[in-house]
Amino acid sequence: MKALSFDTLDEVKRYLGEKPSSRGLVLFASAGAVRELSPHAPANAVLCSTKGEYTPKGYRNGVVSGFEYDADIADIVEILHPPVLSGDNLKASYHKVKDNVNAFLLLLCDGRAAMEETILSSLYFIDQEFKVLGGSAADDESGETYLYIGSRRVRNLGIFFNLTARTALIKENIYVPTGTKLLVTEADVFGRTVYSFNGRPAAEEYARVLDVKEDLLAGHFLSNPLGKRYEDDLIIASPMVINPDKSITFYSQLMPSTYLEVLSAADPLVVLEQTLREIPFKPAFVLNINCTLRDRLFLRDGLWAGFDDKMIGFCGNTAGFISYGEQYYKKHANQTMVLLLVG
Repeated sequence: MKALSFDTLDEVKRYLGEKPSSRGLVLFASAGAVRELSPHAPANAVLCSTKGEYTPKGYRNGVVSGFEYDADIADIVEILHPPVLSGDNLKASYHKVKDNVNAFLLLLCDGRAAMEETILSSLYFIDQEFKVLGGSAADDESGETYLYIGSRRVRNLGIFFNLTARTALIKENIYVPTGTKLLVTEADVFGRTVYSFNGRPAAEEYARVLDVKEDLLAGHFLSNPLGKRYEDDLIIASPMVINPDKSITFYSQLMPSTYLEVLSAADPLVVLEQTLREIPFKPAFVLNINCTLRDRLFLRDGLWAGFDDKMIGFCGNTAGFISYGEQYYKKHANQTMVLLLVG
């Protein structure tokens, strides 16, 4: 796999016109850029709208990033709404690769439809150990997200890759438990809205445990999201907005009668050093998906330059994007980085 980066849309259009049909392609760009590029995209190209791009030179905003690969190693599957309508096609592609420990599914979703958990639950036939990663497409000023297979717009898609090279998935959290927990006592799961924690209005109780004024609570969301515990794994659930009735809408689903960990931020660059130390092999390619909320934090605190020094120093053949949520195996996360490593 080869990372790609383009500074202008004219460069991309020339590249698309010259690209041989034997090469597959995934490109990440702003919503407007994706719209403009889509008429020029060949059938084995995938386009995804983003909030920012990751390139062999590090984090950028307003460029086009992506990667190319041998087209014969991948099956591209449109995922319809509801996802169960695509079950047969997804199963057929999965069964081609399910016995390959290096195979994986790249899942790209509509970041405004709040369907990630529904899509993941529709993959019940996929083994728990099979690698699934992905990100959710970002929107434009009108709230539209854009995903294309060639010149055809789709709502969601998956690409099954049948690689011979070694692969691994890494998930990085830059948040740690504070020791305080909140019990979800009333919630609309599919609406991703929590009405009460510990039997009290959600915003009121969240502010109380953080020891902040309720009218200042939203300013603490970046620094103090919540974590869902799955055995030894911690999946971040990020608050989106406080509603007039003091309920809180999140970027992922939260279930009633479950405890959530209140989190605080660690030093992101120290965490990245630890992440890179623990990677099991030296990769030849890295796909890097970062949440838009990490992007906000990194921009606020001036962290991208230090992050890029470490990440690009580790592997220069790196591509990726800033997403509206991350898929890691069969879980949907927020405020997370997911890495695919290819040996």
